[in-house]
Amino acid sequence: MATDMVKKDQQLEDWESLCEQCGLCCFEKIEEEDGAIFFTATPCRYLDVVSRECKIYERRFEICPECIKLTEELVREIRWLHDDCGYMKALGLKRRR
Repeated sequence: MATDMVKKDQQLEDWESLCEQCGLCCFEKIEEEDGAIFFTATPCRYLDVVSRECKIYERRFEICPECIKLTEELVREIRWLHDDCGYMKALGLKRRR
């Protein structure tokens, strides 16, 4: 059982290591009813815009419920991740426009 938890932790760590910390997913986006997506210049208040690091990374989902946990399934579904996103590149995906 402990081995399973170690494997699960390692898989999560491996997945999160794909992030290149560009911080673009941490900026507000507006999606219109027709599906058009507008990117704003407004970052999450916990994003250090210089280092592109989250100031509350370890507790981000607890402190900021709006923070989106990017799973493989979600990365395949959402339309606003850019082509240079580490998750997109690892999955061989391109943004649908």
